[in-house]
Amino acid sequence: MLKRGVAADDQGPAGDSRTRQVNVLTLVMLGATVCLIGFYGLVAFNVFNPFAPAAIFTPVVLPTPTETSTPGIPTWTPTNTPTITPTPGPTKTRTPTLTPSVTPTFPPTPTFPPTASPTPKVTRSPWEFTFESRLSTPQYGCGWTGVAGHVQDLDGNALVGYPVHIWGAGIDVVVQAGADQRLNTIYGSQAAWEQFFDGRPKSMQVRVQLHDPYLETHPPVSDEVVLDLPGYCGGALGYVIFTQNH
Repeated sequence: MLKRGVAADDQGPAGDSRTRQVNVLTLVMLGATVCLIGFYGLVAFNVFNPFAPAAIFTPVVLPTPTETSTPGIPTWTPTNTPTITPTPGPTKTRTPTLTPSVTPTFPPTPTFPPTASPTPKVTRSPWEFTFESRLSTPQYGCGWTGVAGHVQDLDGNALVGYPVHIWGAGIDVVVQAGADQRLNTIYGSQAAWEQFFDGRPKSMQVRVQLHDPYLETHPPVSDEVVLDLPGYCGGALGYVIFTQNH
């Protein structure tokens, strides 16, 4: 009986305190177990990953500020200062000494006789004969006014028998070249011709034309020659030379 009393005494207040401690530890362990199970559940369902890789951050490139010039303010540009280069003084040059030399003597240049220039001939024309005319003093002096001339080929040879038609100032005649020996002597050609108009210098217009002596119709073989006599002695003779071209 005495032993049971001792055991009951052991289960008194001290025994209750120990029981409470055990119960508290049991609750703590149970709560820790529940937290651990919840933690593993969060990790298992990838709700929480304590070992997740660190986030990779992309660097942000900020725009480079551009310098802008302030309008209205001129920009100063430094100017290079020219470098003064000293100019060298004149260099003394030795004066060369002249050496006498022998001057060669050349023989005189031969002189050749001048080359004779060919005498130009009358230019060909559509007409068989061309003409040259001039005004001069008559062979008989100032008491005579009229026309004269002669007919020739390109070499100056006389062509006799050609009819010469002369008209104007009240006269219209045909004379034959070379028909009068006296006229041939006066004018120096065997095919000379002449026509008198007045016994003093007189202003007038006379026309002259050469014709074909071989055809029956005697067609003209030259252009018309117009002679304007001025009315003074130095132009009282109108002289015409007909030259055969072809």
